[in-house]
Amino acid sequence: MASRRRKGNSPIDCPRCKEPLWLVKVETLGPNVEIDECHRCGGSWYDRGELAVHIKDEHVRTRLTNFPGVGRDSTIACPRCGGKMKLRHEDEVEVDFCTECQGVWLDLGEEDALRYQVEWDRHSEIEGLVRPSAFQAVLGDQYF
Repeated sequence: MASRRRKGNSPIDCPRCKEPLWLVKVETLGPNVEIDECHRCGGSWYDRGELAVHIKDEHVRTRLTNFPGVGRDSTIACPRCGGKMKLRHEDEVEVDFCTECQGVWLDLGEEDALRYQVEWDRHSEIEGLVRPSAFQAVLGDQYF
């Protein structure tokens, strides 16, 4: 359910199209989070820690919160605090990250791309467990 009610009674605008963001409650298996979404461009704002709760992946959380000043300068300012945003790459997904309040802006489709990347990483780890050893790969199936 979306509403124009703001966290802390402080409305924020979309950093891309300047439309007011809508507060959306997201049901999760742990604590529920309220993210800010743009109904015009489809982007989403995640305050510090909300993306990690929403996606539930420790690797994503660690990579997005370590070294906050690293990355190229973003073309947008933080919608929450007005701070400087950096572009960070999470594999193939480009994420706008605030160096001040550590919030994250995801453009339309980037949340799904992050989720896909997390699932792919998990799948690769499972496949890695059943992958033949380097010795088997060199000799081929004829000896096994």
